[in-house]
Amino acid sequence: MKTKLFSLFKYNKFEFGNQIVSQFIIFECKYLFSIILFYFHKSDKEQDRYHTHAFNAHSFKIFGKYTEYVLYDEKTLENKSYIRESVYKYFPKDCYHKIGNSTGCLTILFSGKWDKTWKECNDKGEIKTLNWNRK
Repeated sequence: MKTKLFSLFKYNKFEFGNQIVSQFIIFECKYLFSIILFYFHKSDKEQDRYHTHAFNAHSFKIFGKYTEYVLYDEKTLENKSYIRESVYKYFPKDCYHKIGNSTGCLTILFSGKWDKTWKECNDKGEIKTLNWNRK
């Protein structure tokens, strides 16, 4: 179910380059908070762009693992990668990251209130600002 104010029990499947992600929204109200399950399908590839979030979030890994690539500098594209093996991870809204090399990983994400925008950065350092309608 989806209304203009909230979503409840909604399924989405999307691709970020070579990484397929299934998303099951348990509850989402951008003015309040969200509870979302993410399944990163098995892949030896990575997402095609870094992204920030419109919210701060707490993530709990249920099973599997993946590599997280964190972008430290938009201009030089300096980044580091980490294998996500820990159960808990905090995602600050202004941190660029992307996911790859998933063994098939399920996480549950608890996010706070959404800001109106967030960003994506491609491998050329080009920045795109997105909003709630993903424009």
